[in-house]
Amino acid sequence: MQRTILHIDMNSYFATVEQQANPYLRGKPVGIRGSANKRTIVAAASIEAKRFGVKTAMRVDEAQAVCPEIILIVGEPRKYSHITKTFIGIFERYSDKIEIFSIDEAFLDVTKTMHLFGGAEGIARSIKKDLRDEIGPWLTCSVGISHNKFLAKLASDMQKPDGLIIITRKNKDEVLLSSKLDDFCGIGRRILRRLNLMGINTVRELRKADDLELLNEFGIYGLKLRRMAYGIDHSPVIDWRNQTEAKSFGHSRTLNKDVFSREELKKHIYLLSEKTAARMRREKYWGREISLWLRFRDFTHVRKSRKTAYWTCAGEDIYALCLDILAQLKPTNPIRAVGVSMGNVKHERRVPASLLPDEAKKEKILKTMDKINEKYGCATIKNAKIVDMQLKEVVSGLERKKF
Repeated sequence: MQRTILHIDMNSYFATVEQQANPYLRGKPVGIRGSANKRTIVAAASIEAKRFGVKTAMRVDEAQAVCPEIILIVGEPRKYSHITKTFIGIFERYSDKIEIFSIDEAFLDVTKTMHLFGGAEGIARSIKKDLRDEIGPWLTCSVGISHNKFLAKLASDMQKPDGLIIITRKNKDEVLLSSKLDDFCGIGRRILRRLNLMGINTVRELRKADDLELLNEFGIYGLKLRRMAYGIDHSPVIDWRNQTEAKSFGHSRTLNKDVFSREELKKHIYLLSEKTAARMRREKYWGREISLWLRFRDFTHVRKSRKTAYWTCAGEDIYALCLDILAQLKPTNPIRAVGVSMGNVKHERRVPASLLPDEAKKEKILKTMDKINEKYGCATIKNAKIVDMQLKEVVSGLERKKF
């Protein structure tokens, strides 16, 4: 049986949520920022701001340069998560197979349900109407319909805002050959640059590329790139309630000012270590590979990792290894941004419990702190090392446990 997949992409999501909530913002260029810090980035831009050239991940000062009229708002993650939960509830009326691709995107497999709602296009139009009626007319979505996820997403990107595009087996080749390589989900700037250096600049040229050359350059991903050129994708829609296990956890932040002091930098590293560890404990994960990432004033960056001899989800352990990494890196330039991450992670059910009394005691203390912080707010109890530091919430996406 041929599958029928919808990809639904909420248009300029964070910004349109704010415009829906505040009529004053409607029709005006709006940018959502991560904090009041002038050095932060634009996490989302309204349709009006995009017309001036404002882009997601653009620095705030750059956004203000291309659009002096832009209204900048500090994002509210809880508001966006609430709206996401609402529109997923709408999607669930039409399919029992929904994959959350990001906070503002989802795939729906409607193969077995579309006959109940007037076909796939009928479902798409019903969802658009439900969003207008139940959330508001300012929040729109673009919908792509096809027989696999790759083509459905390509279709949803073809007409924004508020689009509805169908890619069939008959028009598939026409659509693919008229697309640019970086229209494809999975071909970003770096992949595109490497393809261009191989003399591959169009979808037609990617189809003709030698498999061995693609394998030598990209490994097994090279064959996936070749499949993209033909619109081949057999990946299933994975229900968001049965999500795959996490591969890594991490947090990063752009600093309010360039930091050269090693002691000041340590405070930021400690904060990020604790935030990463708290997320891991909340989702019941442990890890064994810690990475420290630094971006310097000139926007060059460096990343180094260390493996631990034991499984951990404690911020103190992550922090200690990050300091070891920092001592090896010996940065000599002022630092603009810093990130901490944990890789090689496993769910706690697959991690052997420690038999050492001190380790068991530490786990109990951490769990108690987590319960207090979850009830009374982030960092109600925190280490004295970060007592003067302000915590900020991430607005660029949901964590793995969506709601």
